[in-house]
Amino acid sequence: MVGMITSTHSTLLEGLRGGGNPLAWQELFRLYAPPLMAFAKRLGLCDADAGDVVQETLIAVYRTFRDLPQPFDRSKGRFKAWLRGIAQHKVRDVQRRRARQDRAAGRQTIEQLDEHVSPPEIEAAFETEWQRGLLAHALEQVARETDPAVYQAFELYTLHGQSPDKVARLLGTTRNAVYISKTRVLKRLRAVLAELAAAED
Repeated sequence: MVGMITSTHSTLLEGLRGGGNPLAWQELFRLYAPPLMAFAKRLGLCDADAGDVVQETLIAVYRTFRDLPQPFDRSKGRFKAWLRGIAQHKVRDVQRRRARQDRAAGRQTIEQLDEHVSPPEIEAAFETEWQRGLLAHALEQVARETDPAVYQAFELYTLHGQSPDKVARLLGTTRNAVYISKTRVLKRLRAVLAELAAAED
């Protein structure tokens, strides 16, 4: 599988153009569905409605890139901001649709997005979920590149909060080896995150 940095910012988006790459849609969904789902839920949607937002947003992205006659021109704006705008619009669409259904059924109408969430809050919510998504994929990439025993020591100690002594006992290694594993993985993780940030810009 192509690494996240390449697939997100060049190969993936170019693969969508013309609809010629059958794997592009799958990769698009894998990368962007989790942060979009979390974003929609942070704006008050239930799981089912948030799932609709994810599907409708990614279909819009796919169709846009499929029909581009030329490669994506980044000078016209950042992909992340464009994606956020589409997702926000789809959240409103789903809320309006749900409100119509509620009125038809005699139920109380749900609030509209812009009645209880300000634009800065929307942007902050999207940025939070975007960064969480980047971290998740960076960890996934680092896990693929790292010796399994080293990554497991890092995961148990750093991500799950186990004590170094307990991790050492569980893995049959030393406390110092656990510290070294943490240092090695964090160094690579910071590098991958820096590459992702540079690719965004």
